[in-house]
Order: sequence, then structure tokens, then C-alpha cells
Amino acid sequence: MSEGRESSEGGGSHIAFDSAEKVFSLFTAASCYVLWVGDDGRLIHVGSAPVGSMGEARRLGMRGISAYTDTMQGWDRQEDREEFSVLGDTSYHDVAMAAQFPEPGGPLVPGEVFSGSVRDVRLRYVSHRIAEDEEPGLAPGHGLNTRVRQPRQTLIIHLRDTLYDFSVELFYRLTPEQDIFERWVEIRNDTSHTVQLTRLAFACLHLPRSATALVSLTGGAGREFQRTRYELAQGTLLFEHCGLNTGHAHNPVFCAHRPGQADEEHGDVFFGALAFSGNWSLRFETLPNGTTRVLGGYELLDFGMSLAPGQSHRTPAMLFGWSSEGIGGASRKMHRYLRERILPDTGDRPVLYNSWEATGFDVREDHQLELARRAASMGVELFCVDDGWFGGRAHSAAGLGDWSPRASAFPGGLKAFAEKIRALGMRFGLWVEPEMVNPDSDLYRAHPDWVLHYPGRPRTEARNQLVLDFGRPEVIEHLLRCLSNLVAEFGVDFLKWDMNRYATEAGSVAGQSVGYSHARGLYRIMDELRRRHPGLEIQTCSGGGGRVDPGIFARCDQAWISDNTDAHERVGIQEGYTLAYPARTMECWVTAEKNPLTQRISDLALRFDVAMRGALGIGARLDELTAGEIAGFRQQIAFYKRIRSVVQNGDLFRLDEVGRASASVWLFVSANRAQAVFSSIILATPHGQLRGPFRLCGLDASLSYRVTNCRNEEVGCFPGWQLMAFGLPDDHLTAGACRSVRSRTLLLEGLNPDDPP
Repeated sequence: MSEGRESSEGGGSHIAFDSAEKVFSLFTAASCYVLWVGDDGRLIHVGSAPVGSMGEARRLGMRGISAYTDTMQGWDRQEDREEFSVLGDTSYHDVAMAAQFPEPGGPLVPGEVFSGSVRDVRLRYVSHRIAEDEEPGLAPGHGLNTRVRQPRQTLIIHLRDTLYDFSVELFYRLTPEQDIFERWVEIRNDTSHTVQLTRLAFACLHLPRSATALVSLTGGAGREFQRTRYELAQGTLLFEHCGLNTGHAHNPVFCAHRPGQADEEHGDVFFGALAFSGNWSLRFETLPNGTTRVLGGYELLDFGMSLAPGQSHRTPAMLFGWSSEGIGGASRKMHRYLRERILPDTGDRPVLYNSWEATGFDVREDHQLELARRAASMGVELFCVDDGWFGGRAHSAAGLGDWSPRASAFPGGLKAFAEKIRALGMRFGLWVEPEMVNPDSDLYRAHPDWVLHYPGRPRTEARNQLVLDFGRPEVIEHLLRCLSNLVAEFGVDFLKWDMNRYATEAGSVAGQSVGYSHARGLYRIMDELRRRHPGLEIQTCSGGGGRVDPGIFARCDQAWISDNTDAHERVGIQEGYTLAYPARTMECWVTAEKNPLTQRISDLALRFDVAMRGALGIGARLDELTAGEIAGFRQQIAFYKRIRSVVQNGDLFRLDEVGRASASVWLFVSANRAQAVFSSIILATPHGQLRGPFRLCGLDASLSYRVTNCRNEEVGCFPGWQLMAFGLPDDHLTAGACRSVRSRTLLLEGLNPDDPP
């Protein structure tokens, strides 16, 4: 950029520092992020954009610096784009950090006397360095490989308070191939007194000007992951959850763009997410001048954290990136990032059977074996016994916390039962809910002080449950010992890890940092279980989709995204989920023809077509199926095994959304474009309306594709260019009569030029 330039490259990324201009430029494959150290030592955000050259970054930087210096004297400092805003100096707007410095020992400045606490932080640039393999707070400790393990560069910028020996380090880790940045901070107290943090974000992001169209995920139990649109206006939009999990009402992900300038496949989109499974907040503050800053981190409602002298704290990460291919492009980048950099590399997800909807708490060994035999005959690969197998758990009011087999359920012993499951050619799984305890349990009777509660206050139960205090090391070690012994003794291959209530009355030995402490304890147990038992796999579940975020996916292979298995309603849930999370993590069940939750009747083809969009699971009462239905299940499962690698690992193109047009049309395309899976769910077509065909995306225009259905019947053979220009020839509904539901899943296989058509 100019004389005095320092730079470092690695893995496709590029970090440059112009010492003359005091400008940092961080590059990924197709975007850059520019920072400037102002004359007063403040670290200023200049801009970020989908550009990929040093010249473009320099122009961006110079324009941004000029704009900043021209307007920074504004009386309310709306253009004061500090990279990590703090409560101090002239702060009029929301901040990433607030801290209190007590001064019980006298004044710091001669002649000054002050009684009370100082709530003023003034951070200035001290130094920077570039490192590899830096990790955010709560990074996984299990040691399992991810699919891509190339080292990544991290820029670390050191800031220090002008008066106190108190410092903040800002971390920027680059994943260049997905144009994704991860940011986190480390706070260090080297004063002689305890410092109290009262607000702490992992990062402060500055959206491009006028990027006021926001897409996020909202909902509730049974209707999770609803894609919701907002228009950011002056003021603050707050998403927050304080229940010790990620929550159902909001998920900590977002996409932002300029109104009318982006859609599913076109336009610049800025996206982000929090990699944290505890109490969190996302705030979007739009100032009168139209600029918006995003602060993501710990909750606001009841957060507090004390740092003793010499103590430091490193936060989890907030990730963000750019897409120039619309919201769909943002989704694909997030999917690839999670598949390649976050999820443990455990191969394709197996076809699962779960016994809950067939048995409830009535778990009997002979009945479970009958279900297992039928499941194995259909091609199921993993058999999971749900709630009711342990302790006194014959109903919902007893047994939670006592993780040993219920003798009346397994008179022959759980170990012998597990061996019979494996003899049928399936792996063996169990449901657990380790964070909870019933008052009617041996664990609670022995340790009533181990639950979250405030002394002298009632201990409110929900679902007959109390929540264990993960701020206590003895609780963590007890659960780790119990679960590790369970996995080792019975050869457990898979745990469905549930959490079926929010935490209230969160009195903990951890104080106001209970949200962080609970997540830290949860991750510690999961990480250590997987380190000790490398073949173990875990599914995250929390009353449905209440614990889904990039942080949990560093430990869990898949998620149970909703207790609602109605195919009609599940379409919208799954569409919203894929805004940020890949299909391979999405456990999708085929349940009874008459849905147990909604009582709606759906035919077998629709139920499978919806469930085959993720990791296929079966939850039906197999002992009540007819011979014809069993044959149908067997055929569909065999077809899913043919398409699953593309579904679980391919790029997803959402060609139409059910929320917009009562039609959900997806296309999964393999990395080499040699295979694709077309999935069309038409829930309603008004009389007289002609719908489709839908043009496909991402194929190889030079190949021809043979198209087959679930019966392995050839539908046709079409050039890739034709499919991308015109769609599948018969993918439409005629305009004659009203058709309520139509669905199908097709496999597209590219032919070599020498293959017969």
C-alpha cells in the first residue's frame, strides 16, 4: 500500500499492515476488512466489502478514513466507528464492553480524591501480531478432526486503557475459502483490584450504510426456525435469550442487505452468527445517520463477570462474512464453513430409528427388540432408545439424574440388549438429559444443593424438573463419570442429548456469569466424552430445536430441530434452519400417517420427501405398519442411501420458498457437479394456476444428466444447460383443477461423454 507495509499470507488469506498510514487490511478469497489506528490511538473500523485486491482495499481505506476524519467532530459522534466500543470517553450509543474499576486505596492522580467506582474505559492501540491456530474461548477440546484442518491466520490487536493496567486483545481469524471472519476478545486485568464487567460482546460489527433489510430466525417450540424479515429503523432491535440454551424464540444468526437489492441468489449480503450455547444477545443499533452497528455476545438482562487481579477472560467467537450471491450464497458459505471447519469429521449421517413415538415411557425390552428387528429389515443403521430406560423413569416425574438402566425395562440387562442391536447390523444409541434432575431421584435426595436456586426462595419446577448448577465443578465431574461409564459399559455409539426446560431462578455459585459457566460445563462434558470415546456421536436436542448454534456443532454431529414432525409444517421449519445450518446436521423423522402432534394425515411419499432433505430418521410405530407400508419404507430408505451423500455434503440452492409461494423447491449439487438431488414440495396450487418449471442451478452445462426417481425408474436424460435454462420438462402442475399436495425427490447423475444416453 505504501512504504512501511508489513504483510503476511497463508492459506489463501492475506493480512497487511501499512505502518505509514496505520491501516490494517484483512483479505479472504473475495472480501476485505479494513481498520485504521487514528492519530489518538483509537482503533477505527474503516469498512468491509466483497472486494479482493490490494488496490480496492486501499481505495476503500482512504475513502473511509477521509469520511471518518471529516465527521468525527460531530457533537454526538454518530460516525465514531470504534472497532470495539466501550463505555467511556464520549459514549452516547450502545457499547461492546462496560467495566467498573474500584478505587478503595486512594486517588490515582495526585490531588484527586474519588469515592466509588470508575465506569470509564479508554482503550488505545499498543501493538499487534499475527499468529496461526489461535482459538476462541470455549473452543472444542475433544481432539477430533474436522474435514479441513489447514491452519488459519489470526490478527491480534492489543489495546490498553490509558490509566489502568487493563487491556483488551481483539482477535480476527480468517477462513479465506468461505470469506468468513471470526472475531473474539480477551480481557485482562493486571490492576491490583477486582474489575467488574457489566457488559461484554464478542465483537462490534458495522454494517454497510443502508443495509437495513434484516433476515433472522424466530419461532417457538414446535415452530422453530421461522425466517423473519425486519426493516431496521432508528433505534435498537434486540434479540436475547436467558434460559441457558440457545432458545426457541430467536436463533443467533442474521443476514443483512440493502432493501430491494438482494434476493435468494443475487445481491450483496452481510451475514453473521454467535458460536455460543449459553445466554446471549444480538443488538442492532441504527443511528440517526442511517449507520447500523451489531453487538453480539453475552446477555444484557442479568450478566456480570468479575476479573480478579491477574485474571483474564477469552470470549467465544462471533463469525461474519460476505456473499455476492444473495441469501442463498450466504447460506452455502455458512454450510461449507460448518461442514469443513466446525463439525467433527464422522462421515455421512446414518439412517436412525428412535423409539419415542412408538413407546413413550413404556420401555420394554421385548417390544424394543421387535421394533429393532423391523427397523433393521428396512435398512435402518442406528437404533436409539429414547426416554424411560433408566432409574425410576416410568413416568416424567421421577428418575432424571439416575443414569443407570431400569431393571424392569431390561430384565436381561442393557448390555445384552445392546449386543442384540449390534447383531442386527445397527449401532446403539440412548436418550439422556444430563443437565436436569427430578426431585424424585437418588441424585437430588443426595445433593439437593446441586440445583440452581436462590437460598430461601421456592425451587420452581417445570416439567417436574430442576436444573443442575454447572458452575459447580463437582456436578460436572459427577456427570462426566456417570456418562463415561455408561458409554463404556454398554458400548453406546450415540447419545441424544436433550434439555427440556429453560432455567429460571438461576442462583449459582457462578453468580451472574451463570450463562457462561453453564455453557463451559456443558462443552467440558461433551468434549471429554468424545475424547475418551472417539467413536461416540452426539445429537443436540432441547425441547426440539432449542440448542442450535455454531458452538454446539463443534461437539455434536446433528440436531433435533423440532418436536413437530408434521410434513406440512416441517417444510417451513427446515427452510428456515438451512438459512445458516447445513442439511447433514438436520435430523428429520418420518412418523405416523396421522401426525401425533397435529393430527394431520400425510401420505408416505410426502413424509419421506420432506425427511430426505436432511439426515433421515424414522419415528413411526413400526409394529403397526402393514406389509405394503413396510415395503414402502424399505424402498424409500434404499433410495435415500443413494442420494444422502449429495444431500448431506452438497451445495443447497433453494429455488422456491414455501413462505412465499406454498412451494418449497430445493436442489443439492455435489462439489464436482456430477450429481444433484431435486426435491419439490408443492403444498397448495390454486385452481387455474400454472406453477413451474423451476430452473436449476449449479450444474455442469457440458454434461447430460440421467434423472431417476425413488423406484429407480428413469424420468429422462437432459443436458445440464437445458435444466439450468428451462428446468425439468414435466416439473409443473397443469391449470385444470386444484391440487393440494405434490412432492417428489429425484436423483440427477451426470453422464460421461462416452456413456450411452
